[in-house]
Amino acid sequence: MAGIKNVVLAYDDSEGSKKALQLAKEFTNEKDGVKLYVGHVYEEEVKSELVETTERPIEHLPINSFPADGIQVPPLAMEQGALDKSEHSIITHSSEQAFNNAKAELDALHLDTEYSILEGSPSESIVEYAKDVEADLIIIGQSGKEGIKRKLLGGVSQKVANNAHCHVLIAK
Repeated sequence: MAGIKNVVLAYDDSEGSKKALQLAKEFTNEKDGVKLYVGHVYEEEVKSELVETTERPIEHLPINSFPADGIQVPPLAMEQGALDKSEHSIITHSSEQAFNNAKAELDALHLDTEYSILEGSPSESIVEYAKDVEADLIIIGQSGKEGIKRKLLGGVSQKVANNAHCHVLIAK
C-alpha cells in the first residue's frame, strides 16, 4: 500500500482494538513519513461500589454532644454497618487508561503519533476523524460482541468500512 502517510487507529483498549494496535505497529514500523492518529471514542463510565474496610471513617464517628466551635451538636445517627463499608467510585472505559496502554506499545516505534478523544457514535466519530486528518487508512478491531442487534445492524467496524472515504483494515 504505497502512498499511505496518515493512518488512523481506532483504539478503545478492547481485545479487538489491541489486535488492531498490533497491526498498526507492523504496518507503520520502519516506514518514513507515516503519521499515526490514535482515536478513542469517549465512553467512560463511573459506578459506585461498596467496599469492605477495617478502618473507622472519621465522618461516621459520633460527636456525643460535645461543642464544636461554640455550637452544641447532637449525636449523629449511624447507619447499621456504616463503620465496616465505604463507597468508592470505579471508572471503566477510561480514555486516559486506554491512551496509556496504547502509548506503552507505540512509544518504542518512535512514530509521529497524535492521540485524540472523540465523542458521539463510535462509527460516525471514527469516520469523521479520519476525514479531518485526511487519513489514507483506518485500522480498527473487530468487536467480539455477538447478538441479534449486531447481526441486523452491523458492528462498528462494519459501519466504518461501509462509510469511510479511505481504506479500512479490520483486525480479527
